[in-house]
Amino acid sequence: MIASFGSSTPYNKPAFDLKITLDPNMPGPVLEAPERYAKEPTINHQFRDDPKSPPKIISLVFTLAVLACVPALLIVWASLGANIKHAQIAMQKAPLAHAAFFGSLVAMEGIWWMYYTSWNLFQTLPAATVVGVVAWVSASRALTEVQERRLAGMR
Repeated sequence: MIASFGSSTPYNKPAFDLKITLDPNMPGPVLEAPERYAKEPTINHQFRDDPKSPPKIISLVFTLAVLACVPALLIVWASLGANIKHAQIAMQKAPLAHAAFFGSLVAMEGIWWMYYTSWNLFQTLPAATVVGVVAWVSASRALTEVQERRLAGMR
């Protein structure tokens, strides 16, 4: 280590001798002209057309396929113990929560329909956020009421 602290005299002598010899048979480095900043040709951007919706026949086929599954879903729901008779009790105990929850589900489907047919993302997101918050709050209360009935033995 060539250094010192305090008032002592520092080391001030050559540490070693270095002698570089080049091989005369090796070519020298190739020097390239440095890159210069200059005016470039104009870039003309070509934007893509807006995305198109699929043909209506394809949309109708998938819509019909979903609607065809609804009876099967209702049968499975009933076989898992759904009780339609409790709808009146649920609407008496927490009418606002159940109505807002069901309404928010329908509203969210309407938002997706509007997005599919005419809205852009910046119109869809604020509406989906508001409806999502309503769905979350109302579902919390509605499902709490359902759990209270189940814990009371009403199924």
